[in-house]
Amino acid sequence: MLILRMAAALLLLASSQRPSLEARFIGNMAFAISDGTTTLMTDFPYESGYSVYNEYPASEIRSATKSTLALITHRHGDHWEPSLFAKTDWQVAGPEDVIAKAPAHRVLPLADRTTFGPIVIERIRTPHHDVGHNSYVVNWHGRRLYFSGDTEETASLMASKNLDVAFISPWIFQAVVKAGLKPDAKRIVIYHHTATERITECPARCTQPRQGDTIRIE
Repeated sequence: MLILRMAAALLLLASSQRPSLEARFIGNMAFAISDGTTTLMTDFPYESGYSVYNEYPASEIRSATKSTLALITHRHGDHWEPSLFAKTDWQVAGPEDVIAKAPAHRVLPLADRTTFGPIVIERIRTPHHDVGHNSYVVNWHGRRLYFSGDTEETASLMASKNLDVAFISPWIFQAVVKAGLKPDAKRIVIYHHTATERITECPARCTQPRQGDTIRIE
């Protein structure tokens, strides 16, 4: 019993000492997520105001840390704009038709599991129209973060276990609610909503951020 209590105390201490993550919502499926030394940009930079989606000021194309990775789900303009990426010094990872327009020395090739500093990225190939598309599970300081991208299928979300946060689209969220499914996630963040769209079914453990909101991931 004493050994079990000591083990539990050590786990609690390790958990309290690990860096927290801060995720700032830029718009669409773009978050700037940082632990203070490494930054992950999800689906950014994108074309501001593309289609009916979020505009943002040019000042958002920045990073708080020197080590920065743009992790892109697919090449549509509301997720990826290579001419804007060219203005940064970041690296990029994504499907082949995303990285094809990026300088080779700034591309992080993706395998099924890929490491970028303290981050381990699990690539999940998912369907979306006729373009290359990945969903991702990101493992970072003992946390597991799922990013759906624009896919319409729910299988990869439901197959991903032990998630701390699931970042999912409104249509994925509504599909799992309609089917009575419960993702294995402590928290759900809905992204890729328009500025005026509110998801009324969002439960207590669910967040629908507004542009500029910061989510702390302990």
